[in-house]
Amino acid sequence: MATPSGADAHFDVALSNLAVAAFSDGSAEFVADQLFPAVPVAHQSDRYFVIEKGAFLSVPATLRAPKTRAARVEFEVSSDSYFAHNYALAAENALEDLANADIAIRLRENATRLVISGLRRDQEVRVSRLVTSAANVGSGVILAGTDKWGHPDSDPIAQVNTAHAFIRSRTGLRANAMLIDEDTLAVVRRHPLLLDMFKYTSGGALGDDELRRVFRVERILEGRGVVENAREGGASSITNIWGNNALIARIEPGVSAQTATLGLRYRWQPEIFPADLAVQRNVEARAGERKVEVVEAGYYQDERIVAPELGYLIAGTL
Repeated sequence: MATPSGADAHFDVALSNLAVAAFSDGSAEFVADQLFPAVPVAHQSDRYFVIEKGAFLSVPATLRAPKTRAARVEFEVSSDSYFAHNYALAAENALEDLANADIAIRLRENATRLVISGLRRDQEVRVSRLVTSAANVGSGVILAGTDKWGHPDSDPIAQVNTAHAFIRSRTGLRANAMLIDEDTLAVVRRHPLLLDMFKYTSGGALGDDELRRVFRVERILEGRGVVENAREGGASSITNIWGNNALIARIEPGVSAQTATLGLRYRWQPEIFPADLAVQRNVEARAGERKVEVVEAGYYQDERIVAPELGYLIAGTL
């Protein structure tokens, strides 16, 4: 974030509230903040501890003879670290345009929404790069030939069941969520194997409730986000942020750093910021300056996969 300078530089409470609302409005286009819950942290960087799962899955000796101590259980602790990087973006409005009071507020709101959209899209890309690599999650499979879900002879249910079995066998916990890209989801809704299971009620396409039952998850997150890859002035090249993938995972609200979930967003708010995702307005109007008002927003965050074995990637679905 830029440091306020001059009488015209300040944090804008109204625009900050708009920014927070836009960032957490549950927009269907972005799902990274649902996949990786946010955990507030007190320091920009710190270490977090991981208790090895064996301590909770083993069967201890609990029989105690008279006048003897109860058996002790032990657990191993490992650690890792996070660093909340500053992600920031700004937009400008010409002072001449803002001189028209009727459109000034709208211009500032549009600039804020543009900035927040850019911040969210960048976060979406960062998280997608983490979880769409089988090397980062517990395990996965790359589909080929007739196993791809677009083929009528494929069996998405069996492949998702394999993902469930992997997560449960490694952690003792059940996966409760599925992230799937929009193109794959459209194909799955009309997959002949799944339609046959609901042939008297589906009406030609499965709804979310039916898919949750088939895939044994509580939530289905649809990855709709896209990104423009073309350089300025080049031919348009828009691609799906999430690729053609399905991720089976366990996701729990990030109420604390001890939550049993695939990934977390460590979110730090410096004391100098009046609010998370604060918006700053700064006027550049001195001699030699560009005569613009800058609207800037940003936040401090680190996205981490904290329990890789709570995720299983099915890649190349189409």
